[in-house]
Amino acid sequence: MYTVYAWKTTLDTPFMRTCGSYAARLAAGGVAPEIGWPSPFCRVGPGLCESPKPDFSANGGNSSPEYRYAPGLGVSGLSPSGMWEDKSGTSFAAPLLARQCAFALGILQKFCEGGAQPFGVTVKAFLALTATEPVDQPAVRELAQRTLGRGTASVERLARPLAASGVMIWQGVLEDDQDIATIKVPIPREWLGMAERPRLRLILAWDPPVNAAVPDRWITRSVSPKLKRLADSPSQHPLKSTSTGSYTILERRYDLTKRPAGSNEDEDEDFWLVEIEYEQVAEYHPAMIFPPQQRVAFAAEIFDEGEARVSPQSSLQSLPMTQSMIRLSVPPAVARMPVVLRTLA
Repeated sequence: MYTVYAWKTTLDTPFMRTCGSYAARLAAGGVAPEIGWPSPFCRVGPGLCESPKPDFSANGGNSSPEYRYAPGLGVSGLSPSGMWEDKSGTSFAAPLLARQCAFALGILQKFCEGGAQPFGVTVKAFLALTATEPVDQPAVRELAQRTLGRGTASVERLARPLAASGVMIWQGVLEDDQDIATIKVPIPREWLGMAERPRLRLILAWDPPVNAAVPDRWITRSVSPKLKRLADSPSQHPLKSTSTGSYTILERRYDLTKRPAGSNEDEDEDFWLVEIEYEQVAEYHPAMIFPPQQRVAFAAEIFDEGEARVSPQSSLQSLPMTQSMIRLSVPPAVARMPVVLRTLA
């Protein structure tokens, strides 16, 4: 299991993820007998502080029953001399994931104002939302859950969106732990009236400072979202919330037909609100002083789980507000505050 660093020269920090691997093609003599099954050498999570690892997976090839490489079982790539060769390992799967991260950064850069840049956490949220799930077969279901993460990451849906759903991406900076970001998310009333089981799936990601001296938490900041119909409405209760206490990605799924107590149906609009804030949950390393600013991002998707699978696209595109939702919401100039190292007394 290898850590992936996909660098882009315009970014301040690397996009870091962990990659598992699977066999993407059948080969005689391989331990994995089916396409998509975990590679025999793929390590099993969890990671630090019980974090779910790996996050994603890619083709890493197969191995022989002796757990050795054999010709035809691996992934094709170029050697340092420029010759094509076939090798197995998660170290050969990791660059495939890094490539998708780099592609996503390049595409999202086109939707930033001059001088602004997409965040690594923005890419993380989008790839987590749209990843193709691992193989779901009884013989390897549990193993796949432990070794393949969310599945195969791809930028395909940035270039070719699905007609059956509507995806929205947002990124921003919280100034400190007192700051609350409020984002309008278009959810058309027209579509809600037609959809049998309207759902919202939201994945939130952030990149907080960490402190290895706090082994039960590791991260020092916990970010949380709230979904509301209006600013003074009560928060919606999620159907599902997937997170590990100290992990930097959180997934929530909402039933958009549910109404919390105290909400007023007469005040419904064509947009809902997502509120995001962070809480300081652990101390920083005593030799470092971190700025209070916190980068956050989310990728959200609305879709119909009913039999008719009513698409929200036409309703979304007819809303005036969606015509202006074509830029990532980051100002061209953001004050960069360095991490300060200090001498311990």
